[in-house]
Amino acid sequence: MDRRVTVAVVFAALVATSGCLGFLSGPITFSASKATVGDDALQQTEYEEAAVNSSEVTRTFSAAGQSKNVTVTNWVAMYERTVDVPVLGERRAAVFGAFASPEVSVLGQTFNPIKDYSDRELASLAQQQYSGLSIGDSVGTREVGTLNQTADVTKFEGTATLSGGQSVDVYVHVTKVKHDGDFVVAVAIYPQRLDGEQEKVDALLSGLEH
Repeated sequence: MDRRVTVAVVFAALVATSGCLGFLSGPITFSASKATVGDDALQQTEYEEAAVNSSEVTRTFSAAGQSKNVTVTNWVAMYERTVDVPVLGERRAAVFGAFASPEVSVLGQTFNPIKDYSDRELASLAQQQYSGLSIGDSVGTREVGTLNQTADVTKFEGTATLSGGQSVDVYVHVTKVKHDGDFVVAVAIYPQRLDGEQEKVDALLSGLEH
């Protein structure tokens, strides 16, 4: 299983190429605040920080002889846990990612394509970026408290390829919230045969800081 769910790259491209920004002089920049998991939640769940990185995309928009650069900065925080996968042994096969993307506002208009994405569409973005991941049917939705609000979390069945080429059945959990002007998306993936992992995912969601 790939150790990085680099969905933020897809989000950045979508944000930077969406909507009508109008034409103003000089560059325009938008930046999200980091969305990370607090230390207490990490200690409780035994997840470890793998990486916290920004993803910056700049696009030039031109029309009517005018052009301007628009730069959007997203943040991605990745966490992992070593788990005992039946038959395959210990692997860093449980992954949690938090992605923060800014809402772009120009000339009184606000937009961000993530706002209108369903959980399945967000899961499909993970499918495009996660090596060997295939997402199947939704198997339920639940409510979890995160970032001082209640969020719907959708759970999907799927399969993924571990390092070494072995295929394993997984669950994929996806949620999205709006917080302090940013859209925060969380994606968790882990083998289906793990007991109690959903509770750990909910603890990570509850421990999100932004």
